[in-house]
Amino acid sequence: MIYTEFDPLQTVIVGDCYVPGDLDNFLPKDSISSFNRILEETKQDLDNLANFLKKSNIEVLRPKVIKFDHHIEMPSFDVRLPICPIVPRDQYFVMGTDVIQTYTSYTDRYFDSLSYYDIFLSLFEQGYNWLSQPLPMIQNLGTHEHWYTNKNIYTDKLPNKLLWHTATMYKAGDSIIYNHYGPGSNLGLAWIKKNLPNYKFIQNNNTVFENYGHIDHGFLLIDDDTVIHAGIEWVPLCLRNKKLIDVKSYLPTINLDNYLNDYQSAEGRYSQAWLEKYLLNWRGYAQEVCFDLNVLILDSKNIVFGRELPELFQYLKTHGIECHVVAQRHGLYWEGGIHCSTLDIKRKGIKRNIID
Repeated sequence: MIYTEFDPLQTVIVGDCYVPGDLDNFLPKDSISSFNRILEETKQDLDNLANFLKKSNIEVLRPKVIKFDHHIEMPSFDVRLPICPIVPRDQYFVMGTDVIQTYTSYTDRYFDSLSYYDIFLSLFEQGYNWLSQPLPMIQNLGTHEHWYTNKNIYTDKLPNKLLWHTATMYKAGDSIIYNHYGPGSNLGLAWIKKNLPNYKFIQNNNTVFENYGHIDHGFLLIDDDTVIHAGIEWVPLCLRNKKLIDVKSYLPTINLDNYLNDYQSAEGRYSQAWLEKYLLNWRGYAQEVCFDLNVLILDSKNIVFGRELPELFQYLKTHGIECHVVAQRHGLYWEGGIHCSTLDIKRKGIKRNIID
């Protein structure tokens, strides 16, 4: 069972990646070399993360990397390059003994759940309740229509679909803190609430998230009573009565304007124009201002980060927290840090009231 992001971790999914050559027939010829470099380094980093966790006596589960021979054409959209199952946190959520599976606007993640099928089947056989949103018919979207560049994409183009990003939700005992406007549709949120009736849903209002976006960065509960954060503006109101550890001064700040301009000026994620700009300007960067706090907590005294932040680590050590590093060089490209590329399945803790 699992009820928090910080109780001692027992079982976790670590995403996986294609290897160089697996996708050559899907790519423009001038993109193959650059993209294979990203695949090779991503695979290395995820395997290193899995091995580190195993050495910490944590059970590690890995999704199957399913290879497709051709792009897939659906009636209203196509899957030109099915993405590898790198970021399970975006579409899957485990709370108590409930496994929640959702869909998003991303066409390249449409068949993502096939990679996790065997894992969730095993949990179902162990007594877990496995629930999936109905399979939606979505549509092709342009580079200007990603959720993080266009907040209205779900309401304007997909309002009648049950879609939801599970990274908008944060586990806190008998409560779930969530960003009300998604990314996702109102129908998708209603489906989530209906299928998790035994938990309190608390809207994350009046923070830097503006009640929208992935919630797994900028703040984290480290125990029932303590929040690490990158400035009070990141902390949900329901947690501001906790002990607050402000680490803002130890984190680098990133201006996203240039990144978004580079991305939108290219012709999609797999174009040579974008791969060249990404590898030259953005390799190793984090997507959000506080993406460095997109971390995996092993327990209240141990946190895994995706890169070295010596001053931050030294400061947290004064609070009795040990920081570990398993480098993740391409989190920006895949839109996910260590928290995104993992999905904790079991933690040693009970359901309890954490938020008054």
